[in-house]
Amino acid sequence: MSDDGPTLGGPTVGISPFCLYPRDLSKADIDKVLSNKLTVEEMVKKGPKPNYLSEKGYLCYPSFLDANKGCNPLTVRAIFDALSTGDNVSPDVAQVKLDKIKQDMSDDRSVFKSELLKTKLVGFSSIAFLLFLLGPIVGATCLESLAAGWFPEWPGNGYLPWSLLFGPGFWTIPNYWV
Repeated sequence: MSDDGPTLGGPTVGISPFCLYPRDLSKADIDKVLSNKLTVEEMVKKGPKPNYLSEKGYLCYPSFLDANKGCNPLTVRAIFDALSTGDNVSPDVAQVKLDKIKQDMSDDRSVFKSELLKTKLVGFSSIAFLLFLLGPIVGATCLESLAAGWFPEWPGNGYLPWSLLFGPGFWTIPNYWV
C-alpha cells in the first residue's frame, strides 16, 4: 500500500498498527473524505464499473476513489476498508457504515478506527482460518506423497505425521531411503 498523494497534514487519529498501514492518518484528510456529499448510490452510478458486482450496483473501490478525487489516496483506501473487507460492498451496508462514521465528531474518530480495525481483523482471521483448514490437508498430502516416493518401506508411513516424532521417528528414515 502506497503512502503517495497529497495530504493536509496536522494531528493524526492514531489508527491501530494491526491495520498495517504505512503511516497514521491525519484527521484533516479523514474529514475531507467524509465531507463528500455524494451518497453511496450516487458514487456507484457516477463511478467506474470494473467488475460484475459494481455493474450490479455494489460500491467498488475504484468508484469510491473516483468520488473522492483530490483526497489523500491512503485515507480514501482506509475509509473504504472500514466499509468492507474486500474491493466491493453492498450499497446499503456501505451507506449505513459511512453515515455512522460521519456522525462521529470525536477528536480521534473512534468510530472510524473501530470499524477499520474490525474489518481488518475479520479479513485477517478469514485468511488464518482458511490456512488452518487447508494446512493439514495440504501438509498431510505432501507428507504422504513424499513418504510413498522416497521411503515407501518405512514403518511409520501409516501414522504420519505423528510417526515423525513418536513411533519410529524421523531419524530412522535414512535406513529406509530409496
